[in-house]
Amino acid sequence: MEHVKEQLDTLEAALARCQGSDRKAAQAALRALRQELESESQPSIELQTLYEISREMNAILEPGHLLEFIMDRAVMLAQAERGFLVLWDNQQNDLEVAVARRFSAGEVDNAQVEISHALMRRVMATREPVITTNAQEDPRFEASQSIIAYQIRSVLAVPMMTQEELVGAIYLDTRLSSRYFTPGDLTVVKGLADQAATALQIARLYENVQAKNRELEAALAELKATQNELIRAERLSVVGRMASAIIHDIKNPMTTIKGFADLLGRDDLTPEARRRFSEKVTHTIDAFVGMTQEILDYARGSSDLNLGVTQVGDFVEDICSFVRPEFEQRAIKIQTLLKYPGPVIMDRDKMWRVFMNIANNARDALGEEGTFVITSQLVEDHVEFWLADNGPGIPREIRKRLFEPFVTHGKQYGTGLGLAISRKIVEDHGGTIKVETRPGQGACFILRIPRGDTGDGQETEAGA
Repeated sequence: MEHVKEQLDTLEAALARCQGSDRKAAQAALRALRQELESESQPSIELQTLYEISREMNAILEPGHLLEFIMDRAVMLAQAERGFLVLWDNQQNDLEVAVARRFSAGEVDNAQVEISHALMRRVMATREPVITTNAQEDPRFEASQSIIAYQIRSVLAVPMMTQEELVGAIYLDTRLSSRYFTPGDLTVVKGLADQAATALQIARLYENVQAKNRELEAALAELKATQNELIRAERLSVVGRMASAIIHDIKNPMTTIKGFADLLGRDDLTPEARRRFSEKVTHTIDAFVGMTQEILDYARGSSDLNLGVTQVGDFVEDICSFVRPEFEQRAIKIQTLLKYPGPVIMDRDKMWRVFMNIANNARDALGEEGTFVITSQLVEDHVEFWLADNGPGIPREIRKRLFEPFVTHGKQYGTGLGLAISRKIVEDHGGTIKVETRPGQGACFILRIPRGDTGDGQETEAGA
């Protein structure tokens, strides 16, 4: 197109230098050809402008800003003097003036532009555009006083629609002193209206999403506050349950200590009885201190281990000697089967608590009569202990939660922390603990911990 214009310019310059009666006719023909060429190029320019406007419009996601942009571009494209954009309210079944340009204050809302409102309702009802090039003589506007009063010459109104859904409409007009709208103006503004309707729907959807996001954020904040309150309440509940359980556990050893302390004050005790009562008080205090220490370690999440070489045979025998008197009072037999009595690297005091927790649970489960068996063997490079009883077994309802804090069953007192603490101690050693149980056939706790480098040169072959 530019190449053709350059050729016309060259030809017109050449004609200007020529002489003769036909020169003026040739120049007039060239001017007519140039005007026709420019007229044909105008739609391409308008389409390019509309494309650029569409790109800008689709980048605006705030509805208020978008409506202002649409109105300004419509006035610019049609070279209108005035205009307003209306939105259709389905709930109210009425239009709402959203943006106005170059109207005097109050004109849009008062009776002076009622004809415009009526026109807009007709445009939106029929979904068809309206254009007039001379409103002064157009019978559709003869009842309008504002057309005469404001000397309106040309009016253009187009609906804004998406997929047959009415969004609103655009109204534009010019006065007698200005230009009139052409079919080309109608085409361009209609193209703008179609693009605007889609962009407005997208902006509204985006605004709705943003509103939903804000609602979700508020709900999430409320949920977090509620969750934090529940956590705080649960922590207080845990503290309360722990305090209650610890108080009960403290009462038992304190009652025992008080009883034997009273007996030790008697004058008629034999030295042997006094020694026996004193040992009982010492053992009770040791058990009490061990219980409080293991609760403190568990609460702090302490995993410090005082590792050393311990002989499995000696360790198990000491456990049995300690619990045997109380077990014998209940006619509970203690048996050992030590396939591996050799050395292992472990924290003896903490592992002592593990064995005592399981032994005491077995004692409570067996009640009167029964058997408690401790077995040891070497499996690959691990020492495996089996602590089994032939009691009623572990109830189905607590099996999966057995090693969780505060899980207890069939005990009048107890913190419900014993097995949770035992699992932590074993895992701190790099080992595992599990339980196998059947109703009426007792429970068997299987502890496996690394043997470690004991420095004795013994091979770590699997035990039978």
